[in-house]
Amino acid sequence: MIKLCSFFVASIVSVYCYSQTNDSNEKESLIITITPNLGFNMGGDYSLVKNYSCIDSFTKYPTTVYNAPGFRLGVFGELKIQEKFTLISRAELSINYTTAEQNGKTLKLDPFNLDFMLHAKWNFSKRDSKVNPYFYLGPGLRVPFSGNSEDNFDTRRALSGDISLGLDIDLKWFYLSPEIRYSHGLKNIKTENSWEKLRGSYTAFILNFTGK
Repeated sequence: MIKLCSFFVASIVSVYCYSQTNDSNEKESLIITITPNLGFNMGGDYSLVKNYSCIDSFTKYPTTVYNAPGFRLGVFGELKIQEKFTLISRAELSINYTTAEQNGKTLKLDPFNLDFMLHAKWNFSKRDSKVNPYFYLGPGLRVPFSGNSEDNFDTRRALSGDISLGLDIDLKWFYLSPEIRYSHGLKNIKTENSWEKLRGSYTAFILNFTGK
């Protein structure tokens, strides 16, 4: 009888301790800890500027766009808020060779841009995995700074929506993160007030280098 009572008491104590440990782990998983990281990136892109004027006007385009490849360099800062969720702010310099033909004259279309972005990133597994797939999305701001040159097509600032898929690869001292990004232009980039509607979209392959 004494042995049976002792076993019963020990079982209750074990269950209590296990439940306390689980509660502690659950509370720790809910705690928001902010961890900052810095990094830089580089990659190639391809301009997808498109004239949407025909949708509304059904007339011939006065501006013909010839999209071309380019490349970009940037820096970013990460705020890891939870195990799988991160906020990323980015600033990238884009250099491309897209041209636009208007009234028989060929002009450079945004040869230099600054892109500012704020992305919400979600990893599919924990950060301690050697290879960790992710996706992110968020807004972007396209800022041309080509100047008012006769050789350049006049454009203005415009908003975009970005989405990307990539992999975080743990290389011991830093993370290498190749990704494919698509940015869809949301606003007309043409400066002049006219019936023309040009939107500055692009697709890119980026290599991100993030410190630990």
